[in-house]
Amino acid sequence: MTQSPVRPPAWLPDPLDDSLVRYWDGGRWTFHTAVRRVAVAEPVAAAPPEPAVLALRPDIAAALDRVRGALTGSMKEVHLLAGHLRPEERVLALTAAQGEGFGVLACTDRRLLFLFVGVLRRQFVEVDWNQAKGVFYDRASKAFTVYTTKPTKRAVPAMSVRVGRVEDAQAVAHAAQAASAAPRLDIV
Repeated sequence: MTQSPVRPPAWLPDPLDDSLVRYWDGGRWTFHTAVRRVAVAEPVAAAPPEPAVLALRPDIAAALDRVRGALTGSMKEVHLLAGHLRPEERVLALTAAQGEGFGVLACTDRRLLFLFVGVLRRQFVEVDWNQAKGVFYDRASKAFTVYTTKPTKRAVPAMSVRVGRVEDAQAVAHAAQAASAAPRLDIV
C-alpha cells in the first residue's frame, strides 16, 4: 500500500529564499527553481513543469531559442540576466556553465558574464571584452577560461567556468568575435 504525499506536487515559495519558487515533487524539494511571481503556479502531478514564462528581452529570448534544451537548470539565471545588463547592452549568445554552481554564461556585445544563483550561494563574474587578452577552452577539463593579462603558465584567469560541450563554448566565442569584441577562442 502506497502512502499519498502530505502535500501534492507544486511550485511553492522557496523555504530559504523569498524571491524564488521551488518545485515540491510530493515527497521532497527539488533543485528546480524560478523567480517568484505574485501568484504561485497550480500543482501538477507530473514531472516539474516550466513555471509561467516571464517576458524576456528580445535579445535574451533570441539567444535562448538558439540553445533551448542546453540550459537545463539555468532558467532562473536567464530570467535574472536582464537585471545585470548595462543600458543598451545586447546579449549575443548564452549557454549553461558551471562555476560555484550551474548557471548561465552570457556573451554580450560588451562583456562576458557568468551568473549563478543558488539557495545558499550566488556568483556573478564579468570580464569586459576590451580587457580580454585570451580566451581558451580545454577539451579535457571542459574549462572555458578568459585572461585579462598575457596568457602564460603563471597567469591567473579573470574567469574560468566549465562548459560541457565544445560547440557551446565555440558559439559564445564566435558571437563575441562577430561583434569584433573579443580575441579568438583557442581550443586546447
